[in-house]
Amino acid sequence: MTPEALLAQQNALLQQLVDLLQQKQPLGFSDAPRPRYVYCNRSNHCLWYWLNDAREVVPIAQTALTCLVEKLEFKQVERRGKDTWKVHLSVQADRRYILEAGYDSNFSKSLLSALSVMTPQQLQQPITIEVQAADSDEVLFCRVYGNGELIFAPWDDSTSWKVVAKRAIANVEAANTGRLKNQLNPVANQTGLVGSFN
Repeated sequence: MTPEALLAQQNALLQQLVDLLQQKQPLGFSDAPRPRYVYCNRSNHCLWYWLNDAREVVPIAQTALTCLVEKLEFKQVERRGKDTWKVHLSVQADRRYILEAGYDSNFSKSLLSALSVMTPQQLQQPITIEVQAADSDEVLFCRVYGNGELIFAPWDDSTSWKVVAKRAIANVEAANTGRLKNQLNPVANQTGLVGSFN
């Protein structure tokens, strides 16, 4: 076999491996692939929760979620009969989740602040989002970790939230563009896997 044929065979096998690793929906019975909304507030005597099909609160015992960030947006939704603005962070973990919090909550401000100072390269990797209760029964903060390190992103009353939000959204979008490029051409982005036979 010629070196070119061996190289072509190696590339085909690597592509099959990548395709197998990227298979998202397992075969057989499973939950529907729709995202699960996670509500990040302390209104139901827990730090965060989701609602089951009967609209009952299911508290989440764990205080941290490690995930890949997919999308950050502001959405106007109806809650308790009123229109309100929420921050929606779409993430991929063991399944797709959408973290929802009030747009002006301490949780959202902490999250937006951290995402605005992270680089797109950091956001291409899994991050960990931790909920943290404040002394007040109503206040919930968020801590974000990248590569196991706390992202230090202080904010105060003088913070320009429009600027922070635009930067956070831009960072998330750039990270996903970079991740998509890596997925479309995984072999070219892996040094040492493909080379010439000399």
